[in-house]
Amino acid sequence: MHLLSLWTATIAAAIVFLAGSWERIFRMPHWFADPPRSFALIAPQTKHSARFWIPLQLTFLGSFITALITNWPQPQVRPYLLMALVCFMAVTIPTATYFVKEIIAFSKMTEDTPRTPELLKRSRTWIVWTTSRNILQFISFLLIVWALFNGYY
Repeated sequence: MHLLSLWTATIAAAIVFLAGSWERIFRMPHWFADPPRSFALIAPQTKHSARFWIPLQLTFLGSFITALITNWPQPQVRPYLLMALVCFMAVTIPTATYFVKEIIAFSKMTEDTPRTPELLKRSRTWIVWTTSRNILQFISFLLIVWALFNGYY
């Protein structure tokens, strides 16, 4: 059971990382190409994104918690899972408290919203920090892979 749970968590972490990276590389540049005019691209994708991301994150969280519980007795695996948990929380908490709030605010802006230096700075900050989320997702994925590798030996 402990290896199956690690495999499940690894696959879920890979999907989270790949989907987040795909969105960052292919969608977000369009969203932030010409703020606030380009923000109109965000709203139509919000419901679709929520229907995708919420179940995916819950699947990852469930599989990760299962992997953590079933592998807790294994000292060669536990540190990697705990470090992955730290990375996951470093993504989840800011997402819930900052990123979602900001993207909803951007999506509600109309084309005639003033293109102020503050708005441009907010949008650049959002992009930079969202890139850090992708990096943390990748690190979390690698840590779970290492836990899986160490779970075999």
